Amino acid sequence: MGNWSRIETQKDIDLLMETYGDFHDACIVSLNFQSGAFVDDDMAMHFGSAEERILSVIFQCQWEPKAIELQFSGLRQMHLIGWQDNYLCDISSAYLAFHNNLLPGESGRVIVWSDTDWFNVEKIDNSIHEPADTYIVANSLRWRIVDK
Repeated sequence: MGNWSRIETQKDIDLLMETYGDFHDACIVSLNFQSGAFVDDDMAMHFGSAEERILSVIFQCQWEPKAIELQFSGLRQMHLIGWQDNYLCDISSAYLAFHNNLLPGESGRVIVWSDTDWFNVEKIDNSIHEPADTYIVANSLRWRIVDK
């Protein structure tokens, strides 16, 4: 597996998008979420910090590199679309950008990924409808090329 690369600047976003061809002809293969929460031996609940809420997403595409892992830390929200009638799960071109003032009551910066490049954060809607977009909002992001 490759080394982790952090997304901290627009240049980092550009490098990821260039390396993975804007996620063209890609699909989500798997996701793994860790909440940071647990119950200890004394049956006490521990909730973990924001940065312990980690979502790892494995993608594969029809180009090289074939597989990539994105790891979102400080997961704020995820809207995952499963099966949709008359729609495929392939990605034509993804969206990845920093946003300030997106979260209610907070002025901090978050990073947003979506499976469509025309994604509009101002129209975030979790209602059930088709077609719909998968999106992820987190405090930070890192990525690496994987062998899958």
